[in-house]
Amino acid sequence: MSEEASVVEIESEDAKEDAPLKVKDFLESTHPSVMKKIDGLWSYVHYNGSKRLVQTPDIRLHCQTCEGERTFRCGEAHRFPPADELGTANIEYLCGDCHEQFKFYSLHVFFEEGGGGQAYKYGELPPFGIPVSNKVLRLFGGDAALFSKGRQCENLGYGVAAFAYYRRVVENHKNDIFSEIIKVCRTVDAPDQVVKELEAAKKEISFTKAIDQIKSALPQGLLINGQNPLLALHGALSVGLHDETDQDCLDAAHAVRLVLSDLVEKIAMLKQDNKQLSDAVHLLLKKKA
Repeated sequence: MSEEASVVEIESEDAKEDAPLKVKDFLESTHPSVMKKIDGLWSYVHYNGSKRLVQTPDIRLHCQTCEGERTFRCGEAHRFPPADELGTANIEYLCGDCHEQFKFYSLHVFFEEGGGGQAYKYGELPPFGIPVSNKVLRLFGGDAALFSKGRQCENLGYGVAAFAYYRRVVENHKNDIFSEIIKVCRTVDAPDQVVKELEAAKKEISFTKAIDQIKSALPQGLLINGQNPLLALHGALSVGLHDETDQDCLDAAHAVRLVLSDLVEKIAMLKQDNKQLSDAVHLLLKKKA
């Protein structure tokens, strides 16, 4: 790539960073502690005189009560006197399905002519991002708090820190991860060779070296889009902290969390399905007897 092309590419990326966001995108997808240009930040309303009204569109967020993505709505927006050029807006949203889960935002807003402006997100409660599944946290026992800290760092865009937390937890609980996979393999009558390779992998100290021991395919139910999740984790965890940018580490941390969470969910589902099937067979045999 020529030097001129590189400059154009950098300027293009900078333009994307500087492009104004919609209020909806800012609330849903921007982590705290950053200033962003906002398009359509406010409008005039007549309420005991003319006021600046901070826009609060419906947003899509993860609801911990509903355990999934839901539409959240704001009951009452924050109003400012028209002479104010800046101020603090505390906004409260409520899940439109369960009407129990709240979302609180604390913002510092700067008004500009034409309805635009800038906004700085002091923070939000519950914290930014989708929380880690309880199934994943239970797998890590006493290190669950470390994994949650990794999630917080990922939410805030601290790539090196997030990756370091995730890698430490995965390395500490390598045997737990393999033990759960072995249980599923035995449950679904996977080939003996797969179980032998997983047992050998448990004896390795390093997670990435352990993955090198596995040559056979895992049961179909554990695959993610037809791919072995352990190989995906191997690729992500092979990233060197000293050689990669913070953004590269953030991308790797994000990949580790997603793949690991999906793997744990699939393990739990297969174990549950097998239990239900075993109970059904036991019931039928009991009736026949």
